[in-house]
Amino acid sequence: MDSGRRRLRLWLGLGTAALVTTQAGLAVAQGVAAPPPTTLPPAMQGGEGGEGGEGGEGGVDADRALTDPLAFTVALDVMAAHIVAGRDVYRAAPDAAAEMFAHAIAEVYAVMEEVLTQRGVAPFQATMDHATTLAQDRAPAEAVTQAAAAILAALREAETHAHSPGATPRVQLRAAAEMADRAALQYGVALRERDKDEPYLDGYGLARVAALRGAALLPELRAAGQTEAAARLEEVLGLLGAAYPTATRPDHTPAVDASALLAASSRLRLAID
Repeated sequence: MDSGRRRLRLWLGLGTAALVTTQAGLAVAQGVAAPPPTTLPPAMQGGEGGEGGEGGEGGVDADRALTDPLAFTVALDVMAAHIVAGRDVYRAAPDAAAEMFAHAIAEVYAVMEEVLTQRGVAPFQATMDHATTLAQDRAPAEAVTQAAAAILAALREAETHAHSPGATPRVQLRAAAEMADRAALQYGVALRERDKDEPYLDGYGLARVAALRGAALLPELRAAGQTEAAARLEEVLGLLGAAYPTATRPDHTPAVDASALLAASSRLRLAID
């Protein structure tokens, strides 16, 4: 193993200060104030476990999520991806937004509800139902945005309940890579199924969640001297931004080749594994 890889593994095992900084950065990237940490996770080692599915917008593993912090975090991020997509597309397509919110409930929350309860997470389906109803009723965009923000806040709080050692920097980086993988796979589906909007919108949400986590992690990687991992993360996030420039599918020819996006996602995984 070269010195760069050793330094990356050292960074991935950093202590509580790095975790708190990363969580605060994610909250800032999401446009909200970071809540003060109530409890700090145990020593940060191991526990990254499975990757949470085969890609695309679904594929959460509730059984694994009960004891695997990565599977738990991935499931929360898939929910967040639906919420972000619905929030951002609402002004242009209220029906699509309502579907995104409803899918977050039916495809992920319903599967994860028992796990969330066992992990001590306060129920928040009512908050998700409220956002869905607002979208269905064509409520003002500001009300939908506020409802989405409440869901994202609940998801951030839920993340603190992941099984020990919690959502460590290692877990968060791997979760970002998983979201990038899924977004890349959805992009290929969206290019093949040009008559459907849902694959693109699913991918958009996944890409945005990957970008939110990545934006918080990049400064930490650079500060730790992990230039290769930072470069690969920045590369894939740049391509995802070009592939999914807006919540609505662009009419013009795609700016990114699907195979290039998948290759960049694979390079990120190689850099962090």
